[in-house]
Amino acid sequence: MKLKIMSRIAAMIIIMGFAVTLSAQTATDAVEALKTGVAKSQAKDYVGAIESFKKCISIYDEIGESENENRATAATQIPNMQYKYALGLYKEKKYSESIAAFEKLAEYSETYSDPENLKKAKGVIPQLYYFKGKDLAEKNNYTEAIENYKTAIELKSNYFEPYFRLAEIYSEQENDELFAENVKKAKEATSKADNQEAADALAGKYYNNMAVKSLTAKDYGASLTYFNNLMEYKEADSDIYHQLAVIYNNQSKWDQAIEAANKALELFKDEGSTKDAKIYYELGNSYYGKNDTAAACDAFSKAAKGDYEASAKYQMEQVVKCQ
Repeated sequence: MKLKIMSRIAAMIIIMGFAVTLSAQTATDAVEALKTGVAKSQAKDYVGAIESFKKCISIYDEIGESENENRATAATQIPNMQYKYALGLYKEKKYSESIAAFEKLAEYSETYSDPENLKKAKGVIPQLYYFKGKDLAEKNNYTEAIENYKTAIELKSNYFEPYFRLAEIYSEQENDELFAENVKKAKEATSKADNQEAADALAGKYYNNMAVKSLTAKDYGASLTYFNNLMEYKEADSDIYHQLAVIYNNQSKWDQAIEAANKALELFKDEGSTKDAKIYYELGNSYYGKNDTAAACDAFSKAAKGDYEASAKYQMEQVVKCQ
């Protein structure tokens, strides 16, 4: 019995002796961990450096030296190493990994009281979601691109680029409601003239294409709506008013057609060409619709040139029967 007790005591002494020995070595180990972290940092092994700096901190905490200067040095290096690691991933265009790395940077920055790196992380993460979305959109993966653009906007309000890119996607999908919403928000999110002009150009192109497409399909109501939307983003020109005259004539809205045609003539700039024939032709149709034969004949006579010569003469001779 006494032998067993002595054996247990001896074992406890051995264990305690080992613990004392380990404790005596920890300060040295902490310094070695710090040195290892520095060496790994210089070798650009940033993940390895972080683990070594964490080990240094852990040792100092275990031995009750949380205020040690070396511990403080290790703590300041962890966010710096994480930033360099995350930045490297971004430069390699590994957007998903880079996002995760910058999110970890934000976590480390809060843990180790580094407001500068925290600010960097919060500023960069929305941009990374935008870049990831752009990369996905270029690969025609619109579903995931949209998700990333939306995340970028959630993280950063008044972010022009993702709103603009969302509008581009919705224009391709001919989604009128979402296109209108996002192109409007894109303009609201910026004060830069170049960005404003880009949004206006995108909206102008979309609404013009949709207006012409609807007009070709003889959907005059939709075409009129698109042209009206177009004029919110582009100053109306002769061609737009000519198209409006075509629409109003097909809707038998003669007075509005005449007003649009006259506005088209007022804005017409190709003096000396025959390109205004199409405008006079529509004006002739408008007056004929109103039973104003004299005005119709006058308009058709001015339309009888270039590509419209035959059509205008036919209207004058066979339809209106001008004298």
